[in-house]
Amino acid sequence: MRGPSWLPAVLVGSLASAAAMLLQNLLRDTWQIRTLPERIMEWLLLFVPLDLFERGLGQLGADAKEVALTATLVGMAVTLAVIAACVVHAAWPGWRLLALGPGMWLVTMAVVMPVTGAGFFATGLLISPVLTAAGYLLVFLGYASVLVAGRLALVRERATLEPSPNVERRAFVAGVIGTLAAGGITAFVGREGGLVASTLPLAAAPTVAPAPTPTSLPTTPAVAARTATVDEATQLPAATVPPPTSVPSPTAEPLPNPPPPRRIARDKDGSLTAAGRPRGALAPPLTANDDFYIVTKNAVQDPLVDAAAWRLVVDGEVRSPVQLDYRTLRALPAVEVTKTLECISNFTAACNLTTFGCDLISTATWRGARLSDVLNLAGGLKPTAVGLACLATDEFSAGLPAQVVDDPDTLVVYEMNGQPLPREHGFPARLLVPGRYGMKNPKWLAGIRAMTQDYAGWYEQRSWNKDGIVKTMARIDAPADAAMLPPGEQRIAGIAYAGDRGVARVEFSSDGGATWLTARLLESMPGKDAMVRWEGSFVVPSGGSAILTVRATDGTGDVQTEEFQLPQPDGASGRDSITVSAA
Repeated sequence: MRGPSWLPAVLVGSLASAAAMLLQNLLRDTWQIRTLPERIMEWLLLFVPLDLFERGLGQLGADAKEVALTATLVGMAVTLAVIAACVVHAAWPGWRLLALGPGMWLVTMAVVMPVTGAGFFATGLLISPVLTAAGYLLVFLGYASVLVAGRLALVRERATLEPSPNVERRAFVAGVIGTLAAGGITAFVGREGGLVASTLPLAAAPTVAPAPTPTSLPTTPAVAARTATVDEATQLPAATVPPPTSVPSPTAEPLPNPPPPRRIARDKDGSLTAAGRPRGALAPPLTANDDFYIVTKNAVQDPLVDAAAWRLVVDGEVRSPVQLDYRTLRALPAVEVTKTLECISNFTAACNLTTFGCDLISTATWRGARLSDVLNLAGGLKPTAVGLACLATDEFSAGLPAQVVDDPDTLVVYEMNGQPLPREHGFPARLLVPGRYGMKNPKWLAGIRAMTQDYAGWYEQRSWNKDGIVKTMARIDAPADAAMLPPGEQRIAGIAYAGDRGVARVEFSSDGGATWLTARLLESMPGKDAMVRWEGSFVVPSGGSAILTVRATDGTGDVQTEEFQLPQPDGASGRDSITVSAA
């Protein structure tokens, strides 16, 4: 039998495509199953040269990520519509149209998922593979069911249908039943979030009570050191695990439930939101949670994780792989550190080149458990462990050398400035690693896998620096660039940061670097891996201008380089410089 003309075939194809895209959005909104356009877009970015990537950011600014995602969405929608129109026009019978759905699902799960890093049938994800597989089956069965319905609606003379109308109707009913069944499986598996799928035993919490939560934030390393003291006798033997049926005591403290993440503008990296600071104002020693800079790769939304359902899987080259829940993490000996985080995309000079400038850097007091204590729940690392793969719920990952475990300030944190970790900063838990850019401190931590070789994380796969060691930087906060000031003596102030090497000295110049003066540090360093604030004075000549420049010297004696470099791929370099004039 001859099929319908192209116009109705295209109409049916467009409806089927729209159904598939809407079902993907439903999965995203309800169960946080990432859409295929998101996954494919991030995979395609692997092949974009960094210079072209930077050029796109320069031309499109904060809209770059949205443009890329929209293009991928449109591309997929058109592809599905074209395939559907062709098979409808070719008069495929109902059962064959219905089989198209499972066929496309098989290709997605066996080819697209492994290529985009999710593993064969989503087994490489730290969410339930059944949840992901059932969700995508829902999408493609819904797509195919619309095609069968369209075929039935387009054929005017049912008697001419081959096979009979009843057979075609049975194909449609089967498609609807299959779609509902896939939806039911998705809803059942995802009823508790489905964010972690692991059969590993649940680690038992230490038998000693954790240190009480302080009523005020410690501000000295001595306080943090006292808090961090751990008695080796309290560490859990690796083989000890609780019965699978163990549940928290009815009198246990309620788990925190932070408010929804604040709305942020998303750009080519999901979001590059600068720390909140008035122009020309000196940054505070600690950044308020609402002012802390935000970077996320996610173009649509970030994970929303329930503390009760959260699990941290610790496996690979450890003696007794386990998973631990949120209460167990909080029951480990608590450590507090004041630490600065800086994004590798932060500029250190020419701050006016970007919307976020030199403000992707913030400082907070963090509370959590030592990474070594977390790994001890799994019996510790085997001698064969060389690297760590730190895996996040949103499929972000970071590769780190196994030696970071030896640093007592490498933490899995759950509090920030005395409050539960905000959702936009990784609730329930994130990793903190001294001396490294933010890309090595993954949020929404869900897995730590010890490896026999180095692991290439999300940024490294995109040709960014493998080690992520922070470069020495200094910034002029006050006065603002191009400020008009009264002639005479004026204040200059700012921040300096050199990772865990510390800042030994800050110098500034008011004549473009011809001569240098030593700045005064406003406070002692609040932690070994924290920024310092500095100030000095200079003279604004009457009727003239001054070129202000700053440089820092780290704790090893190395002076900050004046060579300007863009952030990609090793982190920015160069000395911040501004010009002010007499009013």
